Amino acid sequence: MLCNRCATNLPRGSQFCLKCGQPVIFAAKGDILPPLPAVEPGGTQPLGAPRRGRIIPLSLLFLLLLGAGVWAGTSDSAEAQRVQDLVHWSQTQTIVDAALSVNPHSFSAREFTVPPGALKVSITGEFSATAGSPRSGNVNGTEKDKDRDPGIEAYVLTDTAFTVWSTGYSAPTQYESGPLAAGAIDAPLPAGAGVYHLVFSNRGSPRAKTVHATVLLRYRSWLPYALLSLKERLWNWLGL
Repeated sequence: MLCNRCATNLPRGSQFCLKCGQPVIFAAKGDILPPLPAVEPGGTQPLGAPRRGRIIPLSLLFLLLLGAGVWAGTSDSAEAQRVQDLVHWSQTQTIVDAALSVNPHSFSAREFTVPPGALKVSITGEFSATAGSPRSGNVNGTEKDKDRDPGIEAYVLTDTAFTVWSTGYSAPTQYESGPLAAGAIDAPLPAGAGVYHLVFSNRGSPRAKTVHATVLLRYRSWLPYALLSLKERLWNWLGL
């Protein structure tokens, strides 16, 4: 005879299990019923049975987290932008935030670097130019010269193009504002690493100018900043 709960051997004729106290239940022919499978404490699932009920929620949680990551990394909504800022996924660097003095027939340039793995790269900002007196000293023609002043021109060039342009030759530009007294910059750049130059050109003017500019570099990292920092530490530890 076996207990139908814990499968303990029992003397024939026992009314209760000597180990767990379970009443002994007999079938119609007087045989003891087969032992019931042991279950988890406080549950109804047999011990050792696969936890099917828990696999599905974990899979759904993974899919939800994956979908949230894709949404936060690709969406341009305000909510996604806040998430990107929180995990340092969206990066902002200042290229220039100052007043620049630009001589007549000259230019002023600021170099900036886009890091490897950067996505959705762009530069945004605004600038304005204030002209000074002409160096010719022609007081009578001051107003006429002021009317003919072409303003300031803003360019964004790659490092190679800037080398060519700075020597006086034409070169392809990533952005070109045209001559303006004031303007806004909103220019996309290719994804990935690169060295660029932000240029304020006064080549067409006989007047010195003061350019007030605030220009930012914006991009998204292919991994959040915390993961990138962890990767850099691991690479440094391995000596790579």
